[in-house]
This record gives sequence, structure tokens and C-alpha cells, in this order.
Amino acid sequence: MTTDKPWTPSRSTLFTYAIVIVAFMVIGTSYRHYDAQSMNTAHREVLLPVEGHQSPETTIEVGLLVDNVYAFEADKKTFDADGWIWLKWSQALQRKMVQVGASPDELFQFFNQVDDWDTTLTPGSDAPIPMADGRLYQKFRFSGHFYVNELDFRLYPFQTLKLPLVVELTNEKVKGEGAALGVSLDEVHSGLGAYVDLGGYLTRGHEFKACLHEYRTSLGEPASTTGPRRLPQARMEIAYQKAPTAMWLKVLLPLITVMVLALFAPAISASGWDVRLGIPPMAILTLIFLQQSYQTWMPELPYITFLDTVYNICYLANLILFRLFLWGTNEYCSASEEDKSGVVEMINRVDRYFQVGISVVITVIIAANWFALSRHIH
Repeated sequence: MTTDKPWTPSRSTLFTYAIVIVAFMVIGTSYRHYDAQSMNTAHREVLLPVEGHQSPETTIEVGLLVDNVYAFEADKKTFDADGWIWLKWSQALQRKMVQVGASPDELFQFFNQVDDWDTTLTPGSDAPIPMADGRLYQKFRFSGHFYVNELDFRLYPFQTLKLPLVVELTNEKVKGEGAALGVSLDEVHSGLGAYVDLGGYLTRGHEFKACLHEYRTSLGEPASTTGPRRLPQARMEIAYQKAPTAMWLKVLLPLITVMVLALFAPAISASGWDVRLGIPPMAILTLIFLQQSYQTWMPELPYITFLDTVYNICYLANLILFRLFLWGTNEYCSASEEDKSGVVEMINRVDRYFQVGISVVITVIIAANWFALSRHIH
């Protein structure tokens, strides 16, 4: 004989789970919103647009061709690159350089270069080459190790990585009254070579722009009366996105497979309680292994990525399933033999509700977190 008693714990459990899921969705979405807006900007570079008017006599035109990009290490935020850089400058600036004994390679530096010992800069000619418009031209072959200051993994694995090559003009020797260097870009001849692709990524192009790098200090220079110093930069940023094959087969497919198996577990009859109880712990252990596997090559991040959020949601879903199976097992084992068939039917009905409900809630929470995160990333 069946009674209404088995339904009381089921309704109570459903209500409790509903509160937990809604609370998690609200807290997670709020945290994601806060996390997206609270990126640490205290130590970011201050980059200003180039002023509209620059003196032709002190303006240096910069061109950059990146032939090869390799040895990218996300955990160290470094990569290697080879290519060509060339400068064009006026006769007036050349006279000033001769006067102070400055060579063309002293007019610039790679701002984000690291490890000077393995960096080479080879002139393409013994002396600057005169141009038809009266300016002088000098090119250099470079090869070096570079640092990526800002690798944004918040949308991982759907993020766009930008690897920068930053050329900063230095005027320590040629500066004087009214002699601040300006910068212009040779965009027509600048670009990327044939060997800039990275394994597992698709090259999405580049952006070549000029800006002013404002230092937050005058570096204590005795003659400085204008506050923070500003130096012109030519920045080439090469954009990469995770290749769809690598992203789906190596990152998303294992996660989706584990969760599909876990979400199918409620379809197992309540009489198979021993099998049901083993699935959520197995899924959680597998998820932990998968998450740690992809995190091994990533840098330590002060924020959680989109994929981390998905994993957290999957952990919670499996914990809820485990609690559901515990309840179903207790109900089944405590029922008398004549009531077991009714109890099994009731448990299976509740399981179907949970199976659909958890799938919908997972989708809603993931979509809400994606929206909260992506709308703050430009």
C-alpha cells in the first residue's frame, strides 16, 4: 500500500535544490559581473593618442615586418619573433644626430623585449640611404624574445590573444628645446610574413598603430619641468584565436562527454541505486583532471575564465545529482517490498524532472555568465 509520505521529502528536496540553484545562479552571475569590471588597471600602461601636429623635422617614420613568430609560452607570457624594422628621418634630425654622435639604432628600442643576451639587431646597410624626398632610410634585421604584458584569458577558450611588438622611440641624445620626437607609420609596407602562425591557433591579422607612452614619473631628471615624460611608440599587435579543431576536440569535447554521461544517469532505474551513486563522484574526479590538464600551460590568473565558470557549474550539477541519488537510494531501501514498485515509479518521475531541470539551469547559467563577461570585454 502506498501513502503520501514519500512525496513529502521529494517536494522538500525539490524546493531546496531550486533555492540552491537559483542562489548559485544569482551569486555566480553577480561575481562574474564584478570580476569582469574589476580587472586590475593600477599598473597598466598609459597610452595616449598621437597629437595631431608633429614637426616633420623631428618625426620618424617607422615600418615593421614580422616574418616569424614562435616559442609562444602562455604560462611565461613570452614569445620569440624575427623580422625587419626600418626608420625614415629628416636631414635636420640627421644633423642633430651627427652633432651628438648618435647612430640610427639609438633612436629606438623594443619596449617589451626581454633577455638582451639572445637578441640581435643587424643593420641592412653600412650607412643610412638617402631618399628622393631628402630623408634618410635605415633598415635593421631583428630577432628577439618578447613579453606580453596583458594576456586576456577571461573568455577562454573563445578569447583573442594579441602578441605585441612595441617599438619606442628614444631621444636621450637628440632631445633639446622643441626637439621631442614624433612618430608616423609606414603602414603600406608593414605587415606579417609567412611564418607567423602558432600551433593550435588561427592568425586573425594585425593592428599597427602609433601612440604616446606616458610614464607615471619624470624618472627624476633634473631638467624635467613638464611632469611625466611621454615617448612615442609604434605598436604592432598580432591577433590569434584558438583553432576550432583544437578547441573542440581537446578542450570542450571531453567536458561535454563527461557531462552528457552524468546527465543521463537519472535515466537509470532507481533499482540500480549502486550504479547511480557511482556516476557523480566519477564525473567530478574526471572534471577535476580535465580542468587541471588545460590549466597547466596557462599563467596564474587573478580572475576565473569562462571555462572555469563552466567547470564550476558542472561540479555543482554533479553534487546535486549525487544528493538526488542519495535521497532516491534511501527512499528505495527503506520502502517495504510491496511498496518498492510505487517508490521506484515516484523516484523515476522525480529523476526525469531533475534531468530536464538541471540541463535547462546549466544552459541558463552558462549563457548568463557569458553575457555578463563578454559585454565588458572590448
